[in-house]
Amino acid sequence: MLWWVLIILICILLALSSFFSAAEMAFVSVDRIRIRGEAIKNNKKAILLEKLLEKPEEVINSITICNNIVNVTASVIGGVISANFFGSIGIGLITALMTFSVIVFGEALPKAFGVNNYKFAIKIANYLYLIRKIFYPIAKILYSFSKIVLKLVKKDEEKSRVDEEEIKIMLDIGVKNGTIEKDEKKLIEEIFDFNDTKVKEICIPPEKMVCVSENETVESFLKKFLRTGYSRFPVYGKNKDDIIGMVHVKDAIYASSIDKNMKIRQIARNIIKVDPSMNADDILREMQRRKTHMAVIKSIDGRILGLVTMEDLIEEIFGDIKDEHDLG
Repeated sequence: MLWWVLIILICILLALSSFFSAAEMAFVSVDRIRIRGEAIKNNKKAILLEKLLEKPEEVINSITICNNIVNVTASVIGGVISANFFGSIGIGLITALMTFSVIVFGEALPKAFGVNNYKFAIKIANYLYLIRKIFYPIAKILYSFSKIVLKLVKKDEEKSRVDEEEIKIMLDIGVKNGTIEKDEKKLIEEIFDFNDTKVKEICIPPEKMVCVSENETVESFLKKFLRTGYSRFPVYGKNKDDIIGMVHVKDAIYASSIDKNMKIRQIARNIIKVDPSMNADDILREMQRRKTHMAVIKSIDGRILGLVTMEDLIEEIFGDIKDEHDLG
């Protein structure tokens, strides 16, 4: 009787593995515009999902821990059953069977179901919140431990690293030998310079920032978009030193199809606020991590010192990038 209970438990664990895989794929591939549209309609689960998407790594790390726990537990139980019934030969058979089951039923099929499935992502928002609340503290501890281990390993690696000056010397030699093109050398040097560039050196100053009020309607905003050609705008509250978020023209177009008089604050997204002393490469990494294209530079006393976009940062490396607005 105990064996049947263990077999049923394995099936339950595989079902949980399937759920976690589908949930992870639905979460990472979710269409944020659709979620914004559902949130505008006051869908509470969509609003919760948007909050979870502000720090996606917390949810993803928590789901990964859950998935690993159920997969390992299922494999261990399977090994116990096979060892008791078939001896050492059975362990090989159950390993192959469990591997197949986890790959097909715990990974491939559920991920195919979850990809771009925004309706499923909304339905499971409460479960994702619960998973993050319970398991993220564990994930954070494991992440901190792994960072300590990596630091210990890197101490030995740093001895064999080539510094920036040595690379520049090798570049000069490469150009003289003809193995490196001058354009390639210039690009690498631009990357080194980019690492040392402060964000305040490349930001758009406050007087040139085109902002929109949180109380502006989407209809009025879209007219401003047509005049400027920009696709993203910082949103301010009381005054232009009170930047509360950013708005994307795609969100406004979608919102206008529902209500042209909807206020910009209802569709505003979060915006990164950074210190003027931060390096440009750190800002770029933060933008990539947060999946955003805009940040405002804010002083210690709360004044807005400027605006920086991902395009500004990339142009700092590759030079001027012509877009449709520039051509106009």
